[in-house]
Amino acid sequence: MLKKFLTAILAAGLVVTNFSISEAKDMDNEKKSPVKVVQTAGREALGEFAPEFARYNDDILFGEVWSRNDKLSLRDRSLITVTALLSMGMIDSSFKYHLENAKKNGVTKEEMVEVITQLGFYAGWPKAWAAFRMAKEVYGE
Repeated sequence: MLKKFLTAILAAGLVVTNFSISEAKDMDNEKKSPVKVVQTAGREALGEFAPEFARYNDDILFGEVWSRNDKLSLRDRSLITVTALLSMGMIDSSFKYHLENAKKNGVTKEEMVEVITQLGFYAGWPKAWAAFRMAKEVYGE
């Protein structure tokens, strides 16, 4: 079921080993055309207060980077984002949003449990505990 393992993720230098990744839609074997990801949270939350930041969030981060699923699938990108947030200890509403996104993008409960378990050893056991509390809300008991 879980075939691949990442040895390093994120250009910022976050290194994680034994991290599971997509088996179903291997982007090495199957190229897809990009699907535009539409995000409005930036403008809704910060549009008047920080309009440029909101634009970067909605148009660049989600509209361009997240829409490049010809490079990485949305599922794989979701796994990377959950990993990065957990590793930084960002177990907040953004983490929950990305857990929900991962579930929507095809990451199963069993896979998420394995991801969080693996990360517990690399990012810290207390962070994994916090992540599991939120993952239980998203995936159900």
